[in-house]
Amino acid sequence: MRGERVAVLGGAGCLGTHITRVLAGAGIDVTVLSRRLPPGFPQARTAVQALPPGPSAAVVSEALAECGAEVVVNAAGATQGDARTMVQSNVRLIRNLVRAIAALPNRPRVVQIGSAAEYGAQPGRTAVTELTACSPVGLYGRTKLAATDAVLEAIREGAIQGAVLRVFNPIGPVTPVNSVLGTVGTQLIRQRYLPNPLVETGSLDTYRDFVDVRDVASAVLLAVRHEAPPPVVNIARGEAVSVRSLVRRLVQISGVPARLLERPVLNQHRSQGLAWQQAALGVVQLELGWHPRYGLHTSLHDLWTAATETGAEWAGGADEVECS
Repeated sequence: MRGERVAVLGGAGCLGTHITRVLAGAGIDVTVLSRRLPPGFPQARTAVQALPPGPSAAVVSEALAECGAEVVVNAAGATQGDARTMVQSNVRLIRNLVRAIAALPNRPRVVQIGSAAEYGAQPGRTAVTELTACSPVGLYGRTKLAATDAVLEAIREGAIQGAVLRVFNPIGPVTPVNSVLGTVGTQLIRQRYLPNPLVETGSLDTYRDFVDVRDVASAVLLAVRHEAPPPVVNIARGEAVSVRSLVRRLVQISGVPARLLERPVLNQHRSQGLAWQQAALGVVQLELGWHPRYGLHTSLHDLWTAATETGAEWAGGADEVECS
């Protein structure tokens, strides 16, 4: 079966860690291409090759040839930072990856981890499909869309084979601290022994489609083993949920008697301009046979458990978290 040797770019980050674990657990030989070791390394069937910051196409090509990858999963990227950082991490990296693959005699397929932020604001409360026109509202969404466009253009030209998985708002164990729930979790940990804990957030008057990071990893496994997946696939639970209600549930699960204070001036989330977003899941269910397994309560409970086990610094690094 093709796809039994996989390279994971950004395999030390939030999603990359779970993807690596699921692939290796399925008997696949995984090589993590990263600037740092994944948490809990070494793992069975997993190797690590160091990459420099901003690797050139030649460097990436050499690394892929050395590990003999049949599929490359790109889970690397930046969710915040200045324009140069975002372009370097989200756009130039994937363009160099495409060039690297095109230069190899045996071209590995690509599974690019995209983002729901690429869709941007949509009229009304309509679930977005893979054919929905994209209109990203911020730098993160624009750079992720540019990466998707680079992959799709290379597929159309026959330079590579592959697919883009557009991931909606991942949560669960190892959630990035710069996400809404990661920010709340970090504050709860730091204040859990204080007499009057206070959690401050931006406005929580939004609805999002959340999906467990482990469900995302299972979708990646299916895409890796699929010879010809659809070019773009939504990965979500297919349900718009109040962010405020989810934050309150996390506070309740934590057992910390914290007061919640919403301050709109603190709004800095990469998709703060979106009031409501939900994914349509017809393509992923029909073509990959994928369905989410983890409920939101389990995701929140496991998020908190992971946070308390590892302390306040419990997320993937900012350069390799790749969580929408």
